[in-house]
Amino acid sequence: MHEFSLIEKYFTWANPPSDVAVAVGDDAAVLNIPKHTQLVTSVDTFIAGVHFPENTPPEAIGHKALAVNLSDLAAMGATPKWFTLALTMPEIDDAWLGDFSLGLKKIADQFDCFLIGGDTTRGNLSITIQVMGVIEQGKALLRSGAKAGDRLYLTGTIGDAAVGLATLLDNFSLAAEDKHYCQKRLNYPSPRLAQSQIIKRYATACMDVSDGLSQDLSHIINASNVGASIDFSKLPLSPSLQSLNHQDAVNYALTGGDDYELLFTIPADKEDAFLKEMKQKVTCVGIINDDFGNIRDQDQNQLSGTGYNHFNGK
Repeated sequence: MHEFSLIEKYFTWANPPSDVAVAVGDDAAVLNIPKHTQLVTSVDTFIAGVHFPENTPPEAIGHKALAVNLSDLAAMGATPKWFTLALTMPEIDDAWLGDFSLGLKKIADQFDCFLIGGDTTRGNLSITIQVMGVIEQGKALLRSGAKAGDRLYLTGTIGDAAVGLATLLDNFSLAAEDKHYCQKRLNYPSPRLAQSQIIKRYATACMDVSDGLSQDLSHIINASNVGASIDFSKLPLSPSLQSLNHQDAVNYALTGGDDYELLFTIPADKEDAFLKEMKQKVTCVGIINDDFGNIRDQDQNQLSGTGYNHFNGK
C-alpha cells in the first residue's frame, strides 16, 4: 500500500468540525481559533518497548497515545480541539492499522478532538501525537500557583497502572479480576477532562500524574516555591491495590506512574464550595506548607521525590 493510500484509508476523517478550515490533504492544516481564547498544545512520543510492551494490543496503543496528551490538556484546564499524528512503523500491517486507528478514533470522538494531519514513515514502531486545545484568555492552570495552606487533592486512584505493568512483565501474580483491572488502567487511561473544567475554577496549581505521585508533586512544589506533607493513610487505592501488602501498594502509588490522574491544590477557603460542585471522586491526600522543596509523610519522614525517568530507565 502506498503511503498516501494508507493515510486516506485509516487517517482521513470525514465531517471535520467548523473550526477546521483545512484538514488532511494539504501541506498544513488551517484552524479557526475561537475569539478570546489561548491555544494550549502538548506533544508526546510513544516508543514500542519503552512506553508500552511489544505485545500491547494496537487498539490500546491508539487509545493511550492520544489519552496521555489529552491528560496534559486536562491538567491545564483546556478543552481539546485538534491533534496531529506522526506514525513510524516497520511495515504496513492492515490488521494492526485497523485496530490502532479504531482505538484512536474512539477516544478522539469521545472528547471531540479531530485529526487534522501528520506523517507516516518506515522504521521502528513509534507514535508521536501533538494535541491542541483552547482555554479562556489567562485561565490556564499552571504548576506554579500553590500556596502554603492549600489542600492537596487527587482524582481517581493511583498505582493501578504500575501494578498492571508489573503483571504483564511477570514481576508478580495477582488475582485474575485484579490483574484485568490494573492492566486496563495501564492500557486505557481516562483523561480527566470533565473534572478539570471544575478544578480550574478553584485550583491554584495542577498537573497530571504520569511519572509517580512523589516525582510529579516535586514539580509542583519546586515551581511554586513551597513544600508538601502527604498522609499515606489517605492515598486513594483501588480494591485491587488494597489486596497487596500495604507497603507495596504505597510504593506503587508513590512511584509507579502512568495513572494520568490529576494532582491539584485547593485553597482552604474554597474547599467546601469545590467539593459541593465536584461530583466525581477526589481525595485530599495532604497539605501544602512553606517547607520549600521538601515532601514529607505524616511522620515527617522526607520522601525522595523520585519516579520514572526516561534516561535512567526507572
